[in-house]
Amino acid sequence: MKIKFPLNLKYIWWVIIALFLVFLSVFFSIKGKFEYEDIAIYEFNQQQLAIARSIARQIENNFTFLQRYLALITQFKKEALFLSPLSSHPEIRDLPVIKVTIIGPSGPKKIITSSGVYTEVGISEREGIYLSLVKKGQKKYISKTYLLDPNSIPPAWVVDVVYSNGQTVVVWTIDVLKICRDATYDIRSGKTGYAWIINKDGYFLAHYEKNFVGKDAFAVRAKQNPVISFTRINKIQKQLLLTGKEGTSWYISGWHRKRKGVIKKLVAYTPAYYGGRKDKDKFWGVAVVAPIDEVKSVVHDALVYQWGLSLTTFLVILVTMLYAFYQRGQYTRQLEKEVAQKTQEIKRAHQALLRSERLAAMGRAVAYITHEIKNPLIAIGGFSTQLLRSLKEQDARKKLEIIVNEVKRLDAFLKDIGQFAKEAMPQKEVFNINEIVEKIITMVESELVGRKINLKTQLATIPLSVYADKDQIEQVLLNVVKNAIESMPEGGQLTIETCKNKQVVVNIKDTGCGIPKDSLDKIFEPFFSTKKGGTGLGLSICYKLINVNQGEICIESEVGKGTIVTLRLPLSSESKKF
Repeated sequence: MKIKFPLNLKYIWWVIIALFLVFLSVFFSIKGKFEYEDIAIYEFNQQQLAIARSIARQIENNFTFLQRYLALITQFKKEALFLSPLSSHPEIRDLPVIKVTIIGPSGPKKIITSSGVYTEVGISEREGIYLSLVKKGQKKYISKTYLLDPNSIPPAWVVDVVYSNGQTVVVWTIDVLKICRDATYDIRSGKTGYAWIINKDGYFLAHYEKNFVGKDAFAVRAKQNPVISFTRINKIQKQLLLTGKEGTSWYISGWHRKRKGVIKKLVAYTPAYYGGRKDKDKFWGVAVVAPIDEVKSVVHDALVYQWGLSLTTFLVILVTMLYAFYQRGQYTRQLEKEVAQKTQEIKRAHQALLRSERLAAMGRAVAYITHEIKNPLIAIGGFSTQLLRSLKEQDARKKLEIIVNEVKRLDAFLKDIGQFAKEAMPQKEVFNINEIVEKIITMVESELVGRKINLKTQLATIPLSVYADKDQIEQVLLNVVKNAIESMPEGGQLTIETCKNKQVVVNIKDTGCGIPKDSLDKIFEPFFSTKKGGTGLGLSICYKLINVNQGEICIESEVGKGTIVTLRLPLSSESKKF
């Protein structure tokens, strides 16, 4: 005898299953929350590291420019510095210069500040070191960061840039705090994150908290909030920032902007080599920090939305199931009639599934055939081209021309699709770009003659060695040259030039139809083409290949006058010697 469960017991089982599914959903959601937080924190800290690097590069670039500018002033306007205060020199007035000290071979030294010109007898120990370096033949010297005036507020931390001009030594004393303040001004990471800079002695050169600037970073935090333990940030500063390391981490703070309390912060740090990238001993530590709860709040908001959506979906499903059970009694009498109908629907669905499977198999076959027709396609195109040259019968020539053109179009399409989808991993080597250009010219020579295009080449007389993937660069050049040829169906002039200007430069000029101005911004976008029947992938592939080889490609064009495509490629060490 078959036992039937009462209807209410079945409902209980379904409720138990539903609760179990809810438990699983909550469990995996909570587990996913922590994983999402870890990923978001890592990515956010990487963004902070990018900001810190940007600040460091800005400081390095500004300091390099300042050195060169001061060198010019020292060389050409040294005598004018003796006469008046720094504030009277427009070319110096806005620079972060506190004073200029001029030490001659004899007599008192002169000190020029913004307020006046003074003389002083005797030299300091630091100035004595500068003089000894000049006597040894050193033309320029950059000092370490030091405290000029401990009584100023904030304390005056400076760097000396020393130049020798004959027997005279010119010492430019640079305001480090102004440089660092300008570099970190209005920097914001996330919603409230900010940047700070510390020197090798552990003193803040820039900070959001103004009273921290010029103070000992280890002591000022403890003074600000003695309840908090700053062991972790002190360790990060001592072992990483003050030794020129780069990386990311976290630490506990007692405040952030106007917030107070125990706050866990993310920190990314990197060195800024103000003396130049080669002088690893002269650097400041740049750090960017932000509260970790800002990152977690973003993840939390997203997950709350996800959970709400999931719960809503689950409730809709649950209500639907209950409603289905409720209506079950009413649907029983109609079930037999619907079975036959559903059977027919299943048969039709089965037939549709079989058709789908056949279409899928055909799709795989097409992919295989696409691969297999590549070599015969090349043979067909080559033999057809040869026959076209020798055949005189016009009717047959027209048919062969159609074959050749269609083979070319199909081959280009297959090649473009394959190249665009394939990951471009350059196999770099050193090669002469002129040899590649000459090879390309040989490949398109017959097409140039057929289209009545005059070729003009201006190749560099010296070898231009490039460090890149030879095949990829050859592919780019061939694609650009073919585009130029196709833009001149009625003939014209094609000019190819190579030269060296910090990089290897290749210019390809044509007198073709040109490109509309509104299309130039989209010319490198995939599947965008101004040619009839073009796939829109050629220049996209060129752009990708040039980028992975650390090069540049740019296009200038005017409708009715022609187009200039310029390629810039990295020099090899061999070419840099010439």
